Amino acid sequence: MPTYLALKEELTDALDIHIDILKDTATIDYESLDGVIFMMRSFGFIFDRAPRVLFDEDPEEMNFLMFQYYSLLSELKYNLLLNYSYSKIHQRTLIQIVQDFPTTYEKEMKEWWEGLTGLHVDDTKQTILINDL
Repeated sequence: MPTYLALKEELTDALDIHIDILKDTATIDYESLDGVIFMMRSFGFIFDRAPRVLFDEDPEEMNFLMFQYYSLLSELKYNLLLNYSYSKIHQRTLIQIVQDFPTTYEKEMKEWWEGLTGLHVDDTKQTILINDL
């Protein structure tokens, strides 16, 4: 099980990547706009509670947030690949950009959630499996 500090560092790295995307998005091609908006809204949901969790320094809340982060990030990857594979920012597809986000403790957080709830977490909620992800 990762330590609170390790999860905090992972979350900080993810937030830093997100901020870099916001800084580097000066112009967006019209044909990529829907995908970029979808991705940014998704990040809004993914990181919504992050500042409060970092401020409160509650290990249980950090575990829950990181489980949610990994799950929603995985879902975002599938949605971008299936629906917005053509969308780009600065000649990089959105799926390439999202692959930069850390997933170091994804397996451990799924196991934590399964142990806490007794529920099994599948690798995807999608009806198909894409091995590239």
